[in-house]
Amino acid sequence: MKMRRVTQVVLGLVASLGMVVGMQGAASASGLNVSIVKSWGTTTFYPSGDWLYIQDTDADGYAVYGKIQELVCSGYDCQAPEWQDIRTGCYDTTSIGDNGSPIRQCNYDIAENSYVRACEARYTSVGGSRYGSWYCSDATRS
Repeated sequence: MKMRRVTQVVLGLVASLGMVVGMQGAASASGLNVSIVKSWGTTTFYPSGDWLYIQDTDADGYAVYGKIQELVCSGYDCQAPEWQDIRTGCYDTTSIGDNGSPIRQCNYDIAENSYVRACEARYTSVGGSRYGSWYCSDATRS
């Protein structure tokens, strides 16, 4: 009787472990959310759905632009990978946003499991010239 109970417990544990491992294998290959936070704006890339959220947090007359870059092979045998813009044109001012919020939400379609990062910069106005440098997040998987 004891041996039968031990066998049932062991089989139950093995079945539970199989379900947990199976669930992990079925999970999305998407990476973690990545953000750039400055005193004048915030940009966040959400790999689940390929969303880029941009918020201009300073009513200073400048616009905050965001973009997504992908790490691509370059040079002989991919010895010198480099970041290239793949999605641009997402911007926010303190006067616009989406869905009643102050955040601009841009939805993109990016190849799964690519190494990507989000970048943000300030511009003198919508369509104006860049004011300062581009700031980029750590890399994540799309």
